[in-house]
Amino acid sequence: MKLSVFWCSLCIFISGYHVSASQGVTKDHIWEKMQWVRETAIPGVVPVQGGPLNVTLGLGLTTIRDVDIDRGEVEITAMRTVQWRDFSLSWLGKFSENIVSGINMNVNDLWSPDIVAYNAVHAPELLSPPLVHVSPDGSIMYVPHERIRFNCNLVNLETPGGANCTIKYGSWTYNGFLLHLQAANIHGFSLNDYMGDSRFEIMETYVEAETIYYPCCAEPYPDVKFTLNFRKKTSSESWIGWKK
Repeated sequence: MKLSVFWCSLCIFISGYHVSASQGVTKDHIWEKMQWVRETAIPGVVPVQGGPLNVTLGLGLTTIRDVDIDRGEVEITAMRTVQWRDFSLSWLGKFSENIVSGINMNVNDLWSPDIVAYNAVHAPELLSPPLVHVSPDGSIMYVPHERIRFNCNLVNLETPGGANCTIKYGSWTYNGFLLHLQAANIHGFSLNDYMGDSRFEIMETYVEAETIYYPCCAEPYPDVKFTLNFRKKTSSESWIGWKK
């Protein structure tokens, strides 16, 4: 993609709403919608509508911060794009005017998917404001920028083929009958906002969505795996020191 979906997402949060001054929007218009959403939202209840809620997940790499071969750990920063729709939060037709095309709210004010990285070493560090963007039709987008440290087998990192490091995401409490998790695209990590690193060469990224059935349970459990295939550059290719 020429234009990063993650950059577009950030533009939404920065602008807050896509209206021009000539349309006559005021802070009262925005406040009215925010109050209505807060009063309508039920943070503890998944907004299903007769079937599993569709949740799409994307991941945009921004930096590779640390690679520890001995521990088998990789630390990155990435923008995670999570999108879903709560029809009960649509305000279309509920107000006399319709000039506010979106509002930004704290993620804790409404229900959000409990998507976690199963192979994370510890909880990710949030590097951005905990805001979601809510559109008039109830579509919701959450784009947390996070520092993530996860486990990976790095024995092949210094080989020409490099190491394959995978982050596996899934819901912590919801099964596939309530939440259907899917990848936002087929290309894996987005590299549009990747800052580059003279220590490593990224050779390929890909994504895989799968559904697992466990012997204990009849419910399906969907997950999405993002894989980064990268290698350590040789000393002649890189001037930055290496932690080993």
